[in-house]
Amino acid sequence: MARAQSLAVGLVVLAAFGAALSGCAKPDYNYAQLSPSTAPAGNVYFKVPQGWSQFTAEDIAKAESSWSTDVTAKNLLAATAWQDAYDAAPEPSLAHVLGTQTPKDPTVFASLRTLFQPEKSGATTAALRDMVVPLSTLGSNVHILTDDKIAQGPSTGVHVVFSYVPAVGGAEQTVDQTALLSAGKDAVYLLLVRCSSECYSKNRDAINSVTASYTIQEDPNG
Repeated sequence: MARAQSLAVGLVVLAAFGAALSGCAKPDYNYAQLSPSTAPAGNVYFKVPQGWSQFTAEDIAKAESSWSTDVTAKNLLAATAWQDAYDAAPEPSLAHVLGTQTPKDPTVFASLRTLFQPEKSGATTAALRDMVVPLSTLGSNVHILTDDKIAQGPSTGVHVVFSYVPAVGGAEQTVDQTALLSAGKDAVYLLLVRCSSECYSKNRDAINSVTASYTIQEDPNG
């Protein structure tokens, strides 16, 4: 499969809220709100099932620290305004979210990063589709389940759901990917939910709820 760092296309800070009020039953979902720092784009909101574990910004940064010797990965991290990660596994690990192996349970990765100047002219629908996995080069090795152009206000992009086997002898995984360009075409939003194809089928409703809740609120001054 494409490199571990490709799953981390841009990354940094976030805040989750949604704790139950005292005396009330736990909510079904946790709600995340992510705001940019230096990236010229707006806020993002989405929800994840209550039982899925969230990782702190410090945890994510530590997991990515080994990439500092890779110039490309280092530049991507530097251009990232925020990132968020969740794992539904009983024993959650960022290796499930950022690694190359097929997760057995649903994982969520969200990020926003500024585009480099040379990228802006090539910021096309095709480039967004290939943002994590090079779908355009996989041919019959990938099964496209959904491939839609989408828009959230002035932000435009793609929602792609696909299945493929990332490594010979490995388990097939299904990836639900939403990628949108900011209104100014200078930053890219990413939401990635993935796990084994068997897991995806069993957790389809929960995964769809994450994707359907993904909302961008552009900064009118951005």
